[in-house]
Amino acid sequence: MATMAAKTSGVHHVALGVSDLGAMTAFYRDLMGFTEVLAEFGESEQQIMREVTRSPRAVFSGALLRQKAGGISLELIHMADPAPRPIRKEIRYGDIGVGKITVAAASARSVYETLRDRVGFCSQPKTTVIPGFGEYEFVYCRDPEGNLIEIVTADEGCEGTFGGVSSVGMGVTDLERSVTFYRERLGFDVVVDTHESFSGLVDEVSGAADTRVRSCLLSAGTPKGGMLELFETKEPRGRSIPFSTRWGDFGYLQVAFGCDDIRGAAADMEEAGMDLLCSPKAMAESVPDDPGEFVYVRDPDGIPIEFLFLPE
Repeated sequence: MATMAAKTSGVHHVALGVSDLGAMTAFYRDLMGFTEVLAEFGESEQQIMREVTRSPRAVFSGALLRQKAGGISLELIHMADPAPRPIRKEIRYGDIGVGKITVAAASARSVYETLRDRVGFCSQPKTTVIPGFGEYEFVYCRDPEGNLIEIVTADEGCEGTFGGVSSVGMGVTDLERSVTFYRERLGFDVVVDTHESFSGLVDEVSGAADTRVRSCLLSAGTPKGGMLELFETKEPRGRSIPFSTRWGDFGYLQVAFGCDDIRGAAADMEEAGMDLLCSPKAMAESVPDDPGEFVYVRDPDGIPIEFLFLPE
């Protein structure tokens, strides 16, 4: 069903703008099991990101982390210039944009019991039944800067406590429109069809009683690619992305999708009327021994997404 020049291979990583890189790295490494350090870079000028940040300078440091079990990676970014700001004073489930990562665990309840004195959990674990999927045990917590993490019990793939980040959740304004976009333009397909099984169970993270939410889960169908959860909160409606938000501000920044033809993807997005945040970039411009490429685009809700090519 995909119509784009280069089909995506699924979610590669999610980026998170952080205030304290050291503390956040320690939290995800020591408590959330992100013990694999795929990359670290000290504070430096990254000219290649000036278009994305809409600034004459782009100075930042960061780290790319992953759990031992694999899955989606987490990129922590500490922006120095331009000076970062909180995207929102209070982070709520359902707000438009990248909203959470979902971490597989051998037992969500065991993680809660083990870490509840050291991690800010939003409630005790809960269980629901998702049509076509079955029983779903989950619990939400927040990292030291308030970003949401969902921990879910997985039937397989967890040799230790955790089994990798299985999906990234994005709050959208129109679920059908977003599903159509990610299916037809990025090559995703529906794994779990639209349901309302989380309604009334996410009040602690939405900030309102009797929260109504519609959700579905998409996959690109590749072994290495992570999945994408799209969800639309009907009551209360999710807040739109603040107009002044810039890449590097504190909070979830973007989802990066693996793609083997960056320029083809950029051309397809332009043809579809999407807003490109930058022209296609070759990483060799700033990192001579890295032939990777990327381009940033806004999806139908204005959420930044990245198409990323990295050689094997």
